[in-house]
Amino acid sequence: MPAPLRIAFLGECMIELYEKSGEAPGTMHRTVGGDTLNAAVYCRRALGSDPAVDVYYVTRLGDDPFGREIPAFIEAEGVRTTHVHSATGETTGLYAISRDAHGERSFAYWRSTAAARRLFTDGREDALADELAALDALYFTGISLAILPPEGRQRLLGLGERMKKDGRIVGFDGNYRPRLWESADAARETIAAAHGVATLTMPGLDDEQALYGDRDAHAAAERLLGFGASATIVKSGGEPAVVAEPGNVREIAGRKAERIVDTTSAGDSFNGAAMAVVLKGGSLDRAAEAGHRMASAVIGEYGAIVGREATVWPDGSLS
Repeated sequence: MPAPLRIAFLGECMIELYEKSGEAPGTMHRTVGGDTLNAAVYCRRALGSDPAVDVYYVTRLGDDPFGREIPAFIEAEGVRTTHVHSATGETTGLYAISRDAHGERSFAYWRSTAAARRLFTDGREDALADELAALDALYFTGISLAILPPEGRQRLLGLGERMKKDGRIVGFDGNYRPRLWESADAARETIAAAHGVATLTMPGLDDEQALYGDRDAHAAAERLLGFGASATIVKSGGEPAVVAEPGNVREIAGRKAERIVDTTSAGDSFNGAAMAVVLKGGSLDRAAEAGHRMASAVIGEYGAIVGREATVWPDGSLS
């Protein structure tokens, strides 16, 4: 049998606390989340037990009790933890999702000293880059970049550029979070560079509009190709996704969710399923269809990483 394809999802994962509607105020449930980890898990679920692809997660965790629990959580999802490093004396990030009386969500974060912030500046960065460059695919986001110092950002961008030049798959989502950046200008410049090193960039329209003022998803797609992205899928919630390659722009219809209770991981789950299709050699149209299908299931449950039964597709298909 040929060796499996290998993809690395790189970024920060944290302890997640969340409330459910209808429960007593202050009642919190604990799990694990983070944009790139969410995408890795949903990529693995979309692939099912297919041995032709190995999914890896790449991060640094603190050696606090919470951090020590996370690798087992990741491994239970079938995601490999070879590149999950436990940093002695450091801490793991945490975030909480609360809801007001109308069901609107708000987020609070405790991540300023999280171990993941030194992912590309901890003395192991050259070896890590060489290890990841040998894989078949890489996925990271604007949050992966935002938490790093400037030198770490440049190393990550350099890794993406190196892999793209070598014919690897590089997936990216801008995932703009203003509070993580020192300025909007720094975010615009860095995220534009990341789109440029991607073979497939999958941002949400709202994030792109916040940074670049695009009038609609078609305008965003044109700009992203202009940045140098090989292809793009611009997401607009449950609306049609705009899929674009040079000279070929089209819309892929959304998928109506049976219910919506928590949109925390909608975009991440879309991206994970889409990456699964791309890794298997499927078309971008099929990737967008799989993304819509996964996201519509995920937003019907609470938490960033929902119960497996909600996202197991009985027909075994990716779309």
